[in-house]
Amino acid sequence: MTGLRHSFFLARKHLGHHRGRTALLCVALFLVGFLPIAIDRLVDAGEQALRARADSTPLVAGAAGSPIDLVLSAIYFREPPAATISQAEVDALRVDELALVLPLVFGDRVKGGPLVGTDPDYLEFRGLQLAGGRNFAMAGECVVGAAVAAREGVAVDDKIVTEPREIFDLAGAYPLRMRVVGVLADSGTPDDAAVFASTSTAWIVQGRGHGHIKVDEEIDESLVMGRTAGDDEPAVIRMNAAIHEFVEITPENVADFHFHGEAADLPVNAAIVLPRNEKAGTILFARAETGRVPVQLVRAAKVVDRLLVEVFRVRRILLTVLGVVAVATVLLIAVVIALSVRIRAAEIETMHLIGCAPSRVPLIIATEVLILVFSSGLAASLAGFGVTALVPAVERLLLG
Repeated sequence: MTGLRHSFFLARKHLGHHRGRTALLCVALFLVGFLPIAIDRLVDAGEQALRARADSTPLVAGAAGSPIDLVLSAIYFREPPAATISQAEVDALRVDELALVLPLVFGDRVKGGPLVGTDPDYLEFRGLQLAGGRNFAMAGECVVGAAVAAREGVAVDDKIVTEPREIFDLAGAYPLRMRVVGVLADSGTPDDAAVFASTSTAWIVQGRGHGHIKVDEEIDESLVMGRTAGDDEPAVIRMNAAIHEFVEITPENVADFHFHGEAADLPVNAAIVLPRNEKAGTILFARAETGRVPVQLVRAAKVVDRLLVEVFRVRRILLTVLGVVAVATVLLIAVVIALSVRIRAAEIETMHLIGCAPSRVPLIIATEVLILVFSSGLAASLAGFGVTALVPAVERLLLG
């Protein structure tokens, strides 16, 4: 034990004296241990989060296209799918009351988070609790996720404005100022980073619905482009471009809003379908496959399973590459240690001359290596297991 203690003392002093070389060796060994652990932990934690989100979403409906894009869009509110379905097709899923259908209209942003137009039942479906206020009930009202509220300092009865899609929007979609009627409690899900409103609100933000100021006898004449009087018809007043669309919906002006075209033709990016039972789900699948319901209907869990197969394949490739790099790094460290021993030849000879046993020198060098490996391995393990906290950030980076 005395020999081991002396060897540890000398090894520690030698490593401390050569701080630069020791630091480089520790960093190299740290990376060799940290990267495989971090990748494995991130993939496992991401898999659990993705499976939990998908398992709680029975069916997803949308336009024909990539099932993976459709499911990820519906459960993470990422970039909308290239194609949309119509409100009429969503209503077709509700025929015979086989399922509860929650439409999702998204693509716009507010306070740095996605604006999601859906039914008020969505909050109950996800098990989201309100930390304050109530659920949205009319166009122009919204419920803010916990992360958005904390980051932006939003509270109930505040007003928030949607972000314009473009600097110059030729479609005439102006930013909408919405009233916050509720703030969600922290749920640890992607819903924390979203703002929820009715589908009508989302369509108005997209420029598919609007309201105008009322034209009456007291209207500013500067807004009038022309008047046409008729014998039997009421006078027609044409307004110029100075007339503006509402930027805020209130109980007083909500009746003045209207949508362009038929309500049944309004676009829906995706829909979450909750069958009443297994039989109802089978009937809906049969209707979708035979074209009676012209939508793509997929099981979210199965689509995520297919996605994870590819993720696991990439993980195996990465771990293989890292294994090769680790072997090369260890060999280089062995070369460095061997060269260090040769450089220390005079020091080792002096140790022998003052009475050091022949076996003591290898013990000191082995102790130095053990100190390097142990300290680097401990740091790599702690950092690798702590990297799980970065899973939400990685999800936002990869899934948008």
